[in-house]
Amino acid sequence: MADRQGGLFRAFLAGPGGTLKDAFASLERARGVQSLVRHPLRRLVSARMIVPPKEGEGSWEFTQIGDDVYVVVANVAYKKPRVELVPGDGMVQFFFQLSGDLTIAGNQAETLHLNRPTLLAYFQPPEIDYREWAAPSIRERCVAVNVRPEYLAGHFVASLPDSPPQLGALASPSHGQFHYCHLPLNPRMFELASQLIDNPYTGALALIHTEAITLELLCAAVAEFNCARQAPIKRYSERDLRCLCAARTVLAGQLSSPPTTRQVARAVGMSETSLKRGFKALFGETLFEFSLRCRMQHALKLLREQHMPATQVAEAVGYGHQSSFATAFRREFGLCPKDARGLKSY
Repeated sequence: MADRQGGLFRAFLAGPGGTLKDAFASLERARGVQSLVRHPLRRLVSARMIVPPKEGEGSWEFTQIGDDVYVVVANVAYKKPRVELVPGDGMVQFFFQLSGDLTIAGNQAETLHLNRPTLLAYFQPPEIDYREWAAPSIRERCVAVNVRPEYLAGHFVASLPDSPPQLGALASPSHGQFHYCHLPLNPRMFELASQLIDNPYTGALALIHTEAITLELLCAAVAEFNCARQAPIKRYSERDLRCLCAARTVLAGQLSSPPTTRQVARAVGMSETSLKRGFKALFGETLFEFSLRCRMQHALKLLREQHMPATQVAEAVGYGHQSSFATAFRREFGLCPKDARGLKSY
C-alpha cells in the first residue's frame, strides 16, 4: 500500500486509501497545500500542492465546482516511481493525458498503460479499487475531470437511448463493473487541457477560468464519443513516441524558418512516411497544421505583447510577404494582424 511519501496526491492529502473526496476535503488543513482560493457566489474552491524538491518538481492543482465536479491538474515529475491506491468512488473520470507514463492496474480492471496523448474515460464503482503507478523522471502533464454519473447524464447527455453506447455506459453504469473507453485526444482537447495546466490567471479569475475551460473540455470529450471507433488505438514503441514528441519540439522551436517534413524526419530519426502517419494519429493534426498553429500563436503574442510591426512579425514566423502572412493570420483568427492588438492570446 502506498504511503504518504510514495503515493500521489490522495495519499499525501488524505492518507493511504483516501478517496478523491477525502483529498478535497483535506485541502484546508493538509501540509504543503497553498494558494487556497474561494469564490462563494459560484461555489468554487481551489488549492495548489507543490512537489517537495527532494521528491521531484512541479505542482498539483485542485478545483471543486459545486458538489458535482472535481478537477485535478498535474504538471509534475518525480525522481522515483510513485504508487497509489485509488479506492472506488462511483465517479466518472475524464482523464486527459498530454504527456507522461502512467499505469492503472487492479484485480477486477484491465491493466491500462498510458504513455501517449490520449483521453481515457472510465467509471470506477465503489467496490473496485485499483493502483496508479507513475514512472520516474517523466513529466506528467494531465487533467482529470471527475463527475457523478447523474451529473454527466443530466447535463451532457440529451437522451441515454440515443447516445453512443460507450457514453451511455458511463452516464448510466452497471453496478460492480469497471467501464472504460480510450478516445483520441484531438487538437481542441489538447489546447483546452493545456490552458488548464498553464492557467494564466491567479485568484478568483483563475477559478472562473478553470470552471469555464473545464465545462468546454467536457463538451469536447462528450462530442468525441460520436466519432469514437471500435478499432483499437495503434500502439507505438517507446522510441516512436520519443521521436514523434521530438518532432513537435523541432516544429515549435523553428518558427522563423519552418523545417520541411524531410528535415524533421532526419532530425528525429524517422522515415517521412512513418513521421507523417504517426504524427497525425498521435496528435490529431498534420505537421503543417501544428507548425502553422504555433507560428500564428507566436505572431499573435508578438503583436499583442511586444507591439511589433506586422512586417517584422511576418518575418519572425517565416513569411517573406506580408500579404501571405495576413491571409494566414486571418484564416486562423478571423481578423487582420492590425486588428489583433486588443485580442487576448490563448
